[in-house]
Amino acid sequence: MRRCLPGDLFEAAALLAASNTANPADLITILLDQTDAAHRYAKRFGRAHPAWGNGSLMARALAEHGPRCHSHTAPNFLDALALVATLLATRKRSHHTKSQNHLLALLQTRAIC
Repeated sequence: MRRCLPGDLFEAAALLAASNTANPADLITILLDQTDAAHRYAKRFGRAHPAWGNGSLMARALAEHGPRCHSHTAPNFLDALALVATLLATRKRSHHTKSQNHLLALLQTRAIC
């Protein structure tokens, strides 16, 4: 997934705040997975994914048709923004830990050889 800027977070939160989903964390997780897949697609084929965009969270959120919360001071928007930021941070931490573990295993393997 491409680097997230404030606009990415705001668009995802606006989409989430206006949705009527029972589990908002599931919606954000799906959006993040699709955003990552779109980024990989764009890197491989040199063009944006036809449905999910260029690999930015903003492009993925804007590709979703439906209502948006336009008030950035509304409590539901702020709750959604906090959820998006929390899940994104958790995802980044998890990815960083996996990368470190993979590198450590690779270094240990080479040290033995």
